[in-house]
Order: sequence, then C-alpha cells, then structure tokens
Amino acid sequence: MDFTDKVVIITGGSSGIGAASAVLFAKQGAKLALVGRNTFRLQQVADKCQAARGVEPLCLKLDLTEPDSCAAVVTRAVAMFGRIDVLVNCAGKLQIGSLFDDSMDVFDETLNLNLRVPYKLTQLVLPYLAKTKGNVVNVLGANYVRVRHGFLPYCIAKAGLDKFTKMAAVELATAGVRVNSVQCGISKTNILSNIVDKDLMDHEYKILEQDFKFIEPEEVSKMVVFVASGVCPNLNGADLGIHGASVLA
Repeated sequence: MDFTDKVVIITGGSSGIGAASAVLFAKQGAKLALVGRNTFRLQQVADKCQAARGVEPLCLKLDLTEPDSCAAVVTRAVAMFGRIDVLVNCAGKLQIGSLFDDSMDVFDETLNLNLRVPYKLTQLVLPYLAKTKGNVVNVLGANYVRVRHGFLPYCIAKAGLDKFTKMAAVELATAGVRVNSVQCGISKTNILSNIVDKDLMDHEYKILEQDFKFIEPEEVSKMVVFVASGVCPNLNGADLGIHGASVLA
C-alpha cells in the first residue's frame, strides 16, 4: 500500500484511532493534514509521523463544529498540498443523553460532530476527490448497534453515519469516488473522557470488558489504511467490522 505523494485529511488526528492512522499513513508516504482540538497532542502525533517518513504534517487546531471550520480544513490542505486524495472522518464525541432530558443540547452537539461534520467535509472535498479518484473512510463505533440506556443521541448519530456511507457511496460512484466505513470495537482512547472521570477510567474499562473485546487503535488503523488504499478498487459502500465479534454476542 503506497501513498507516496497522496494527501490524506484525518479528523480526530490528535489521539486514538486518528493518531494511529496518521502514523501508519505517514509510513506509507502520505502527506497529512491532521485536525484536532489539542495543540500539544497534535504536535506529538505530527512528530511521530515526521519521524516515520520525514514529511511534516499540516496541523490544524480547530473545533470542526464551529462555523467555517470545515471549509478552513479543505482550504488550508489544498493551499499547502495542492490536492486531496483521502478523507478520514475519525473525530467523534460520546455524551450521555436521554429523551427524559427536555433539552436538545446533547442531541444537537452529538449529531453535529458525529454526523453533520463528516457530511459537510465530504461535500467540501468532493471536487478534489473527483479529480484524484479518491475516497472517504468513516470510522464508526461498533457499540451503536446495541441498545443501551443513555446512548440514544450517539447511537442515532452513528447509525446515521452508517447510512450516509452507503447512500454516499452510490451517489458518488459516478464521480469515481469511493465511500466506506470501518466499524471498530471499543478501544482505550479519549472518547470516554466526556462521560467518565479520569480517576475511574480503569474501573469503567473493567466493566466494559465484561461485554466487549477491546481493540487496539493500531489494529483499527490498519483497516483504515487498507480501505483507503484502493487495493480492492471495487470496495465501495462497505461497512467493515473490526470488533472481535463483541457486537454479535
């Protein structure tokens, strides 16, 4: 899988699966635009990418839910690299929400980052992907298929992203642009930080391990890079699961 001179945008690139994918793409020669909200962690990932292949990524500290942030990602990536070959929608946020809460804040925030942002970014990069015959990889959390109290907004957002993948794949096939998703199991990343106190994180992981098999971000990143590579040029509209069968039990 050779990504020499190809340009890859990765949202959520400062930690977890996004960070692991960035390093692996860098090892394959890709030029990277990494998007995140933590400057220190972004730079740490960028340093690892540069050490892997000697190419310094473009680091974009942005809140993608803010107006014009998605457009800024595309504009700055094209200004620096002149093209876009792959978009990896990896940024995500997990919050507890319920219909018993009469506020729409959690619902709106959760759908904004997990669904609206990938939609908008895909829309904005489409002209460039059409030129390079590139592709989009959406990263899903496998736990959205299971019914659990408190995760209604998150599950709706991820289910929507799953449907978006399939519908977009059909729509964009005429432009030669592939759209696929990678459905990953629970991994020890920062996504739980919004709902679990840091001091209790290990305890929560032990509870989760009763129902789920933990998947290392580096393993998921291999699937992300494979899907983006074009090794299988007709892989389109697919939802590839890497969750150790934990969602099937």
